Amino acid sequence: MVSIIGAGPVGNYLASKLSAEGVKVDVYEEHSKVGVPIACTGILTSYLSDFVKVSEDYVVNKIDRTDVYSPNGSSVSIKLKKNFIVDRTLFDSHFAEVAESNGAKIHVNRKLVSLNNGLMKFQKGRDVRSEVIVGADGPNSVVGRSAGIFGDRNFVVGHQARVKLKEKIDSNVVEFFLNEGNYIGWLVPEDERVVRLGVASHVGTDNYFNELLKKRNGKVLGWQSGVIPVYDPKLKIEKDNVFLVGDAATQVKATTYGGIIPGMHAADVLKDVILNGGSYTKCVKKTIGKSLKTHLHIRKLMNKFSKDDYNELVKLCNKDSVKKLIYEHDREYPKKLLTSLLLKEPRFLKFIRF
Repeated sequence: MVSIIGAGPVGNYLASKLSAEGVKVDVYEEHSKVGVPIACTGILTSYLSDFVKVSEDYVVNKIDRTDVYSPNGSSVSIKLKKNFIVDRTLFDSHFAEVAESNGAKIHVNRKLVSLNNGLMKFQKGRDVRSEVIVGADGPNSVVGRSAGIFGDRNFVVGHQARVKLKEKIDSNVVEFFLNEGNYIGWLVPEDERVVRLGVASHVGTDNYFNELLKKRNGKVLGWQSGVIPVYDPKLKIEKDNVFLVGDAATQVKATTYGGIIPGMHAADVLKDVILNGGSYTKCVKKTIGKSLKTHLHIRKLMNKFSKDDYNELVKLCNKDSVKKLIYEHDREYPKKLLTSLLLKEPRFLKFIRF
């Protein structure tokens, strides 16, 4: 029997894959409803279709372009392969339904308190013993803490709100805002007026958000904030028959802080390990870990950029040849993009000094 703690998209995706193979799977969710509360931007690259059949039931918008702004206000407009904006409540619920249709059982209002030698203690309901326990329970993973593999983690704060803008925008365009100090801002449109406006940073998140709200003036409809783990390739993600996946394993892109698709990739790896044996840690390092490590190196490099460096970066990206490369090599897996950029535009080599 496999017990998965956390009924987010990664946990439910893993549950659906395992149960489809005939494995008895129970998913335990601490909240009363799957997909609530929301703490995610919900923008997914075209690679989503590599893992699941994309459903119009949870897609609220599709975008095909990004405008990236530098600190001095200049920008570059880049065509993207189709990105999906999803309703996270409907998105999570969809995967729960798929998991249940394959035979998995979803238990709500079951908050894990601790686990010891396969025995899980919950705040409500009886204790449960399980052969395999998977922590898909987010950045503050109780599974990781109880199993002694939580480690010394780093986080950024994501501060996001749904905002109704005063003026209409092009709903096919997502906006990103770059600046020094480990900062990234975003505007993700649900339609021409309602957007998800947010920032992520180690410090000063409230001030950054207020500055962004002044640039894209509107009325706050609700908040969707939370902490985001920074990927740590040295983090222990398994111990005995306990495994961590998704945000619980810090499997998040350090460049854009997106974690759903890397988490699904890691879930596929974990499924194979549970079914066939082997080292989950080694398998992750050989697969999605390579991409996540590249994202981490890029983030560390960009954290050393000054405002002038970001201004120069955006200026270089305005070349048609560079835009074409960015379109061809999606941000999900950046290694090929970096190699191509250095070959095509040698002026990017100036950033190697960092």
